[in-house]
Amino acid sequence: MSSLISGRYGPHVLRPEPVILTVKVASPVVRRGHIARPRLVEQLRAGVRGRLTLLAAPLGFGKTTLLAEWAAAEDNGAVAWLSLDDGDNDAARFLGYVIAAMRTAAPRVGEHAVAVRPVPGARLQDLVLPVLVNDLNDLPERVVLVLDNYQVVTEAAVHDVVAYLVDNLPEQVRLVVSTRVVPALALARLRAQGDLTELRADAFRFTADEAATFLARQLGPGLPAEAVQRLQARTDGWPAALYLAALSLRGSSDLAGAVESFAADDRNIGDYLRAELLERQSVGRHRFLIHTSILSQLCAPLCDAVTDREDATESLAELERDNLVLALDSRRLWFRYHTMLAELLQRELQRTEPDMTPRLHQRACRWYESQGMVVEAAHHATAGGDTNAAVELVARHWSEFLDQGQLSTVSRWLAALPADAIAGNQALCFAAAMVASHSGSVDAAEHWLDAAEHAPAVGATARMELPAPALRAWLRLLRGDIAGTIAAARRAEAEPPLADPGQVVAPLLPLGAALWWSQQFAEAVVVLQAAARNAITAGLEAQAVFALGFQAAAALDDGDVRRAQVLAAEALELIRRVGLAAHPFSAMARIVAGQLEGRQGELEFAAEQIELGVRLADQAGAWHMTAYGLLALAEVRQLDHAPAAARRLLAQAQAVIENLPQDAGIARVSETAARLRLRALAGKDRVRSHQLSEREMTVLRRLTGRQTQREIAADLHVSKNTIKTQVRSLFDKLGVTSRAEAVARARELGLL
Repeated sequence: MSSLISGRYGPHVLRPEPVILTVKVASPVVRRGHIARPRLVEQLRAGVRGRLTLLAAPLGFGKTTLLAEWAAAEDNGAVAWLSLDDGDNDAARFLGYVIAAMRTAAPRVGEHAVAVRPVPGARLQDLVLPVLVNDLNDLPERVVLVLDNYQVVTEAAVHDVVAYLVDNLPEQVRLVVSTRVVPALALARLRAQGDLTELRADAFRFTADEAATFLARQLGPGLPAEAVQRLQARTDGWPAALYLAALSLRGSSDLAGAVESFAADDRNIGDYLRAELLERQSVGRHRFLIHTSILSQLCAPLCDAVTDREDATESLAELERDNLVLALDSRRLWFRYHTMLAELLQRELQRTEPDMTPRLHQRACRWYESQGMVVEAAHHATAGGDTNAAVELVARHWSEFLDQGQLSTVSRWLAALPADAIAGNQALCFAAAMVASHSGSVDAAEHWLDAAEHAPAVGATARMELPAPALRAWLRLLRGDIAGTIAAARRAEAEPPLADPGQVVAPLLPLGAALWWSQQFAEAVVVLQAAARNAITAGLEAQAVFALGFQAAAALDDGDVRRAQVLAAEALELIRRVGLAAHPFSAMARIVAGQLEGRQGELEFAAEQIELGVRLADQAGAWHMTAYGLLALAEVRQLDHAPAAARRLLAQAQAVIENLPQDAGIARVSETAARLRLRALAGKDRVRSHQLSEREMTVLRRLTGRQTQREIAADLHVSKNTIKTQVRSLFDKLGVTSRAEAVARARELGLL
């Protein structure tokens, strides 16, 4: 429930939008010298009629090249392309790139899904993905989404997103996955249903005719048939090996003899290529090749920055002409090395200039950062062993990525840093606390929060104001320590005011929730009203929704149904308007809205609203909202004549709170159980059918003791007149006229 405790963690003011590297969503062009493979293209064309087409083969078998040929065909319809990399192991970032790719084919697709703000660590398939699928349903024409290089995906959450898409994509959208390893998807089921087309390694091997055509284009028409057969046998039809062999043999004065030597050589093909290709290059080209080999994508400005030269445009054009780089976009601005060639060049870099590698990564880091591409910059900072640069990058940017829902990205950044580097930077300690709290690790969060309070504020983030005391209150609330939450929030309120007005809201939210849960309604309402007012002024819609939802719950607990309706409606309208449907802070408004609908007889809609609220609360580990939602759903099930379901929900609510370090939760379960028993008896005309409110149940329990009405009012922080009104209502519902009769009647009905 630490989610967006202030809505902004750092100095940025507006919610940032992720930077999209356009080359990742560009369909690659068919390379020069490409050999058409119509038999495989036809298999692809037939395969995309099913839900999933899988290209699974090891490195260098031509999967991307084949897909580029297929995508270029005029009768394939629209193709959306996404080239994946290690940075896409974050479900929120991955989905953002999927939508960006789809927009290259259908520019307005995903508008509603983008409007649903992802929350760090949230299950996207609960709310965001259904919205995206609905958007895709409106596409007028077929679109095929290609996920290339899928073997880089290791995060289960990303696999879950893809599995959801495979199962739920509309007929006009199909998925193609290209990978070196078989992905963690339900392939057996899809295969049995006839929804899977597979192309494996053997399908990609060059036939003798394909090998002959390829080599003729690479080496000229004079290569004897026997030499082609020797190369075909040496490489086993492996396209990448034939490509590397052709590079190493090109320019030989005795081509047949060179082929014979190559075919008989026992060395690894890569070693042969280094000896026969790299050693023939000029000093300048050799240096350009090995220095730029650290880059997964090449463009002239980036290469100039990394090589500290100004001739990359000409160099890349020459390398493309010599088939040493592959164009990644139709404008030929971005290129890449063949993966096997890149690995060879990186080994050569380590062999000849091992001390140069860190410097090259540092230059790449600076260039990417200057372009706003933080993920790529952080990758090169880490790869280059530049801890200082990595610390500065993560400290400056972690908050905006967490604000975009990219919890896994921030978590990986922190995991790549030495523990002492984090401990020595206040902003990073706080970042680690936030990541841990979003991951449900309260112990770890409190450890890093303690560290943040003692760590120095350094570097560009020294001026960053971190609402650490407010986070402390949230963590106390997550533990179920109501008294500790209230104390921590009050201490946070007493801190000097922060420059960011939105951070004034941070301690008010856990304070209001804790006061509400402990049934201190009068003070809770005052605090929550202040929170809503400040949140709206600061433009923090999620926090405003949270405060409005809890105000509605307090009003309903106090029997003020009309006010509860107004507050819940205001919260739901704000949720709709600013795209907070997937935000945990909307949970309470959903639950209260469901309760109100249930009391109006709209039981199915009520259950849907409350169940959605419970799911959102669960995402944030907000036990108090989860328990309250289960109790509310129990009432709906009772109204729906399902007492067994109601009892199960009561048991679930009790299980949620039975181990918490306070007993207010048990009291709420008992009160709800009593109300359900009262409602069940009402059907037999034993009491009036009006239910007792939460507040009336609280008053009824106090009537069993010796407190006067004035003392009860003081204990509950309300006026004596309020207690008088509630006692009269309680007497009326129980059909009694005195305190003693009320207690006796309540015990007879099992309410006490």
